[in-house]
Amino acid sequence: MIHYVPASLENVTTTVAYVVDKENEAEIKGIIKSANSWCTKKMTEVRMAKDMMLQLQKYNKAANDCVPESACNETISALTSEDGINDWADCH
Repeated sequence: MIHYVPASLENVTTTVAYVVDKENEAEIKGIIKSANSWCTKKMTEVRMAKDMMLQLQKYNKAANDCVPESACNETISALTSEDGINDWADCH
């Protein structure tokens, strides 16, 4: 089952009306249940940390494309390397 309600700026009003309509309550509850299940499986600390590192890698590439001699390049590359990701300590 789908875990989100697709919407865009073009249909947001119609989508919100659909979501709050009592006739669609069972379907929306199913989407919520599916979304909760998806989050439980996919939104782990490790996965979120790796996603953050991926975003930093993308930022680093964009910075390198704009300013090849960026002072941040070495630091970001070290942090986002596989060794850097695996070297992070648990924050608990």
